Amino acid sequence: MDMPSTDYFEELYGVTEEQVLNFWASNLHDAIGSQRWSQIRDSTGVYLASVLGHFCLQPVDRMEVLSPDYSPNDTEFRQFADLTQIAEMMMRQLTSAKNPMWMESAGAHILLYAGFFQSQNKERHNIEFYSAMGRECYLMAAVGKRARIMKLMATGFHQYLFHLDSLHRHLRESRYLIRPEN
Repeated sequence: MDMPSTDYFEELYGVTEEQVLNFWASNLHDAIGSQRWSQIRDSTGVYLASVLGHFCLQPVDRMEVLSPDYSPNDTEFRQFADLTQIAEMMMRQLTSAKNPMWMESAGAHILLYAGFFQSQNKERHNIEFYSAMGRECYLMAAVGKRARIMKLMATGFHQYLFHLDSLHRHLRESRYLIRPEN
């Protein structure tokens, strides 16, 4: 699947990657409050915003991701269609060679599905189970230069799910609020 270029995205939607990141960071700040944001902003806050920004900027072909032929290489950010697919992959990873990039991808998808979209998934999935799984995914992704941030994500994973659920509620409640540009 060919990914659109950044220029194409900017031309089509009128926003840059930087604006997308700033949108998520600003709304996380609003949703979780200044005190908590100041505690995580420089460590994991921007990472959380970048995860949400990534999912906004990357198209996902659900049928391709669910296809038995879908097999990204070891250096690609793996896509997941839902929480069940993550659990199945996690079980395979625990019994075979581990792939840090796929583990980070699984953790990021859990943040999205069990955190930001928690209200849609809490009736179908055990959020506590996925919280523990997300933590383990980030611990398995903690290698090389990114080990520090991955360990920080693992440490606060449960809290980050709560923050992203709060962010989703905040955005849903303020969806009709029009803010003038700075």
